[in-house]
Amino acid sequence: MSKVKVVVDSTADIPRDIAEELGLTVVPLNVHFGDEVFLDWVEMSPPEFYEKLTTSPHHPRTSQPAPGDFARVYEELTRDGSPVLSLHISAALSGTLQSAELGKAMVENKEARIEIVDTRGASMHFGLVAIRAGRAAKEGRSLEEVAALVRDGMKKVKVVFAVDTLEYLVRNGRIGRAQGLLGSLLSIKPLLTLEDGVVAPLEKVRGAKKVLPRMVEIMTENLEPDREIDCCIVHADCLDRARELRDMVEKVVRVREFIVTDLGPVIGTHTGPGTLGLAYYQP
Repeated sequence: MSKVKVVVDSTADIPRDIAEELGLTVVPLNVHFGDEVFLDWVEMSPPEFYEKLTTSPHHPRTSQPAPGDFARVYEELTRDGSPVLSLHISAALSGTLQSAELGKAMVENKEARIEIVDTRGASMHFGLVAIRAGRAAKEGRSLEEVAALVRDGMKKVKVVFAVDTLEYLVRNGRIGRAQGLLGSLLSIKPLLTLEDGVVAPLEKVRGAKKVLPRMVEIMTENLEPDREIDCCIVHADCLDRARELRDMVEKVVRVREFIVTDLGPVIGTHTGPGTLGLAYYQP
């Protein structure tokens, strides 16, 4: 029996070396600066994006892949009879899932087994689970087993993130349930999460110096003691702060796998530079 092939979209922000090692197929979204269009993580890297963000007269916007992009990927991956598990950013944040569903309907082989999952996550919030799915698929687990692992994993993975400003979430219409934080920030720094697939407030922290320690405290409050976790820190052009946060986490939690990576251009468009996120999963 052919092994399951795992597809993700580029908003998972999975480091490219890990995606290649696990055989994950990544379908890129698009980043627009005026009339210029770039494929997320392919034609524009995170450093290039954050540089352009400060120099371009145009504020970026994003768009999902066309259904035909998914159809071509599914046709290729199922040609040998392999089943496909396709994992995507929350449908409440992007039209990517809808494009994937339309792409599936375009596949000529109607016997092809393609399961599409709305992870209700974004960035490494679902990237961590996609990595576990890739490993399970590589081990030869069935489509049903890998899909069940993903659904169980998305119930367990947690995320807390901090933005320098809510401006980008507001401007791009992704503010979600954090709308109530507007107009009350000044010296207050909001900590946010993803809840039911949308951005939601966790709490307000007074003073920037308290943000990282509080992020770690929130993480430990959600963990069972003496058990390892998988952890990822994503950052939007603030690597020094990401490393500082990593040092704090490693002092209080046993981490089985620790990934520090960039927040990609598409997600960075909606959160802005200086964003720092902590995603963690306790199996």
